[in-house]
Amino acid sequence: MRGVDYVAALEARKACRDTLEEVFLDYGTILTPAARGVAPKGLETTGDPVFCGLWTCLGVPAVTIPLLEVDGLPLGVQLVGAPRDDARLLRTARGLLRHLEAGSA
Repeated sequence: MRGVDYVAALEARKACRDTLEEVFLDYGTILTPAARGVAPKGLETTGDPVFCGLWTCLGVPAVTIPLLEVDGLPLGVQLVGAPRDDARLLRTARGLLRHLEAGSA
């Protein structure tokens, strides 16, 4: 990769992160799919990371929780939080899990 392309990529990442920080001023958490489908059977893989790469690139916290079961396998959702706001994200995830558990009881 040429240096100029690398610098352009870093600038684009910063612009995306700045925009995302504006979103978090109005919304504390973003809810996204965690994967294209249910978890894979077995332990050979954790599945396709296609929905995780963006958040990793931007350096924001993300956590996946199981939403429901399909044919005995979990289907998860991903919660994404603001930069440096991991604790709030984890509280939100815990609250959503409690809500889901109460609904299934």
